[in-house]
Amino acid sequence: MATRTTCEVALRSEPNPFHWEEIENEPKVQRNCIDRSFRSTEYEILHTGGFVRLCTDRGRVYWLAQNEHDHRLPDWKIHFSVELSDIPRAWDTLTELFLKEACDFGMKAVAGEAFESWPPEQRGREITVYIFQNHAAYNGGGPMMGYCPGNEHNFWLGPEFERAPDFWSHFVEEAEQRLSAANIRSRGLAHGDLKLGHYASLRNEAFIFEAASGLYIYPPNTSGWRLASSCFMLTTGSFLTSTRRAVQASFTVVNAVGHPCPVHLPLQGRLEMAFRRGHRRLRCAPCRRRR
Repeated sequence: MATRTTCEVALRSEPNPFHWEEIENEPKVQRNCIDRSFRSTEYEILHTGGFVRLCTDRGRVYWLAQNEHDHRLPDWKIHFSVELSDIPRAWDTLTELFLKEACDFGMKAVAGEAFESWPPEQRGREITVYIFQNHAAYNGGGPMMGYCPGNEHNFWLGPEFERAPDFWSHFVEEAEQRLSAANIRSRGLAHGDLKLGHYASLRNEAFIFEAASGLYIYPPNTSGWRLASSCFMLTTGSFLTSTRRAVQASFTVVNAVGHPCPVHLPLQGRLEMAFRRGHRRLRCAPCRRRR
């Protein structure tokens, strides 16, 4: 049977216009959805390179900007760990939430054609949601300005499109509840990620400088979310606090290249990081004394 290449446009996000089964049955059909929440947002499906992507034009420009700047700009992702056979249901669950929350930029999942070849080292990264974080490199609107007269609003990159940590914390919390209610199975935490829940984890993919080669490289797992050596600090009050909110407010967290964490980390994760940092300092103290 010949593959259709027609265009399907949904004028609302309910019911979910991007069901996995329909996409996989006819992967080359152009699918778009125009959602009107607090602003009109047009979504589309890209089925290429072993992935199914749900994105906006702004998301495509964001990926272009990452390439243009050699992947040295903020590049945070939320990964969802999902058993391969559960990806269709997990995709339907998470795309519904993505549209409900009027998310921008994009998300992706391993395509059905790539299930068998999905490498073991990618376990825990079956579904990805991209987090946009503004940067001075986007001043003036980003790489498409000057090339899209009359349509600048579709491609503009700027601080108004950065979502607050509260938004992403809520997104992760609701995603966890929905995936659990759908009986989705997790494959475990992705190597190098910071655990956010049973399914969700945080990853930094902004390139880091490698002194040995003098080059910026893709962050190894040890830098998947690792804090800069001097950038985890107590900023207010005492560490020994009696309330969860006070502890959450007491840390400034950035990654290995200095980009601030886009999500409120769970209390347990913050305490674990404080412990690890203190432990590293204690281990390094004898070395500093010998010098």
